[in-house]
Amino acid sequence: MRPLPLAVIPALSLSILLAAPAHAETPPPATIVVDAASGAVIEDKQAGQPRHPASLTKMMTLYLAFQAIAQGRASLDTPVSVSDKAAGQGGSVLGLRSGATLRLGEALRALVVRSANDAAVAVAEHLAGSEEAFARQMTEQAARLGMNASRFHNATGLTAPGHVSTARDIAVLALALRRDFPQHWPLFAATSMRWGKSTLPTVNGFVASYPGAEGLKTGFTCPAGYNLAAAAQRDGRAAIAVIMGATAKDQRLALASGLMNKAFKAPPGPPLTQLVNLGSTPPDLSASVCDGHGGGEENATPRLPQGWAIEVAGGRDRALVKRQLAQRTAELRRALGGGASFIMVRPTGGALRYRGLIAGLAEDKAVPVCLKLRQDDESNCLVLPPAAVEGAMETERRWRMLSAR
Repeated sequence: MRPLPLAVIPALSLSILLAAPAHAETPPPATIVVDAASGAVIEDKQAGQPRHPASLTKMMTLYLAFQAIAQGRASLDTPVSVSDKAAGQGGSVLGLRSGATLRLGEALRALVVRSANDAAVAVAEHLAGSEEAFARQMTEQAARLGMNASRFHNATGLTAPGHVSTARDIAVLALALRRDFPQHWPLFAATSMRWGKSTLPTVNGFVASYPGAEGLKTGFTCPAGYNLAAAAQRDGRAAIAVIMGATAKDQRLALASGLMNKAFKAPPGPPLTQLVNLGSTPPDLSASVCDGHGGGEENATPRLPQGWAIEVAGGRDRALVKRQLAQRTAELRRALGGGASFIMVRPTGGALRYRGLIAGLAEDKAVPVCLKLRQDDESNCLVLPPAAVEGAMETERRWRMLSAR
């Protein structure tokens, strides 16, 4: 493997970063676009500002997996076992079950195409014995590549204290993937994967929409916002762009397309190594991206207890649904003989509707209580038998899988 020049050239004092306005409630996205052949910067804005990387983290997970294959410690056909921890991951998942196995090649494709957290943890545990040990290897490899602001605490990108990177560092990593593992580079352009009897499409809108796109990786959590590392080529030139902290998918895609268009016209600027990483705390974009109430990859899909459930609150205002659910739970606890309250989502008409459920009930408690509530207004209560409870969890799981990008 050829040495990475960026890893051995110390960061210089020159910085062409633009600071966010002090009065801005939501900082603008951190962006950078570089010439993929030379690593020269074409344009950057706040590229050295620490950010939550979200699933851009999986680019390093992939780097270490490709490295293990190159060193003969694994192959694409190596069987990877799924632990309880891997199967229990939230956010974007493939739906792996504890005790199952899949080929390493399948797992890596799932990381790229579906951003699968369960597959990422399974890979990490297989290669390093534990996700914690693998995360230490990720941080050590980042240092070797010259990603001097990046610290990893998991293989997925789920939000964790101290788990940070910068647009500059992610650009360094993208260049390293392209140069060090050209045999695996086409994987990032995959637009689908076969899983069981289904064909699952990519979650990366850039690879399917930008002419000349070579793909790479998306990422989303509420604190991170919408992230993207994108690669493309045109007329013999290749470029890599990184966006961290967009507040919407459309903004992320528009920024990536605009940066790429500039890259294929503008002359290259200073080397990427001349950009300085800053030492500030990454901003939390939850209030702007997720209305301040979480969601996305950092929260696992709620696991409702077995039994029946009743829906006693609903609407598009989550805070209001939460208050209504708390009131109804307190009022009905004795009549129901227990139960636990949960807020679930149901996408409707292009928007989210929140459902306030009391779950873990016996049928002979749930049905009569709900019927009594419906005497005054049929919208006051809805009974969910066990199959419907499973359906509610599956709806939430699919929503999180699609939204966690």
